[in-house]
Amino acid sequence: MKTAELEDLKRDATQLEAFVLGQEVVRLMVNGNAVAMLTPINRTEPPKAFNGPDFAAQRRAVFGDRVLPPGTVQSLIDEDRDER
Repeated sequence: MKTAELEDLKRDATQLEAFVLGQEVVRLMVNGNAVAMLTPINRTEPPKAFNGPDFAAQRRAVFGDRVLPPGTVQSLIDEDRDER
């Protein structure tokens, strides 16, 4: 197992990259005390795709296919600023 001072890794991140690409476990030290351990991920299968919310579908469900005519938003902003 490799050990590395966190301050050294801040200055030279390529050292950490070499450890990780070499599939080595790295113990991170701060002032001589172990604070974390980085271990490589054993990939037996490809990572799963992120299935986030479909914001476009939510927008269509709420507003439908309506589109505001050009200048509408700016006119609402101008109208609001005049009232203050």
